[in-house]
Amino acid sequence: MKLGIDMHHGFLQEELPVEKALEKAKESGFDGVYYKLPICVSMQLDRNELKAAVDCARDLGLYMDFGIGRVNPFNTSEAPEAWAIGGGDYKRAVEKMLEAAAFMGSKELIGVTAGWKGHHTGYHVYDRFRTDVTWEEQLRATANFLKSLAPALRDTGTRINIETHEEITSFEILRLIEEVGDDVLGVAFDTANVVSRAEDPVSVARRTAPYVHQMHAKDCMLYFSETGLVRQVKPAGEGFIDFREIFSILAPHQPDLHVQIEDHKGLMDLDLYVKEWRDSHPDLTVEEMAQLMKYAWQCQQRIASGQLPDPQEYELPPYAAQRDQRLRQATTHLAGVLRDLGLRA
Repeated sequence: MKLGIDMHHGFLQEELPVEKALEKAKESGFDGVYYKLPICVSMQLDRNELKAAVDCARDLGLYMDFGIGRVNPFNTSEAPEAWAIGGGDYKRAVEKMLEAAAFMGSKELIGVTAGWKGHHTGYHVYDRFRTDVTWEEQLRATANFLKSLAPALRDTGTRINIETHEEITSFEILRLIEEVGDDVLGVAFDTANVVSRAEDPVSVARRTAPYVHQMHAKDCMLYFSETGLVRQVKPAGEGFIDFREIFSILAPHQPDLHVQIEDHKGLMDLDLYVKEWRDSHPDLTVEEMAQLMKYAWQCQQRIASGQLPDPQEYELPPYAAQRDQRLRQATTHLAGVLRDLGLRA
């Protein structure tokens, strides 16, 4: 397996020219980089610029991976930069990015079904809880859009791996794969995001392993609130996520998996005590909710003993003040686990 860095969360190198950003990633000890869209490398998807970037990466011994952006037609309007390259045709824009990614040798892409509306509060930060269109209708539209992309995916030999983002469950992604086809769809497993939807990361690894072709690796802790649990993002190795077990589950299926470190701060509520929240998650299982409760109890014991800082105090400093330490922690922990398992030199 190879250990890469998300160029947008944590590393924050998207403002640098691509060659300089790649050099920074190499100096920091990463095996590759992940950009959220091919247009981050060349806004016009100019083949000379794309080739220069991939040649630079190859010379440095780095891989380059990409996302393909939003695949839910009900929120693609929130990505004007992608619409622009399609001349107002979003489907054509995605097809052009698929062609560009394939040209650069990146075949396992990441797609997302929504974004994070942090300027709102409560449930409305998630598209899952929209009242103008149901989540089921959004999933249906997403499936139809992905089906329309299937010919281009097959022509380019690419696959869109749907990220276990904050709004979608692993169960829902698996149903999309079943409907559209596992040759063109897979899973991008974000190890901490699944907790936001009350799923146990190890259980997610077990049920999605054959379809996981990308990973965003970040950790988290849980603590109790009046409405259920709260998730706090942590760098790998500082929370409860068992990366050793997860990698052991995934390795037989994807021994060459690219593991992208994605790091940021933030708190997220899991309102397990609220009927409205539970009803919006029809795949909830007692076993996984119980496991999360166990994790929360263990985390609170670690807080009480001083092994973990108070969550509210930890959130006070700006991310930039903690970034370097967090990235070092995550890199050291993940690289050590992979080496111990014989999955990385």
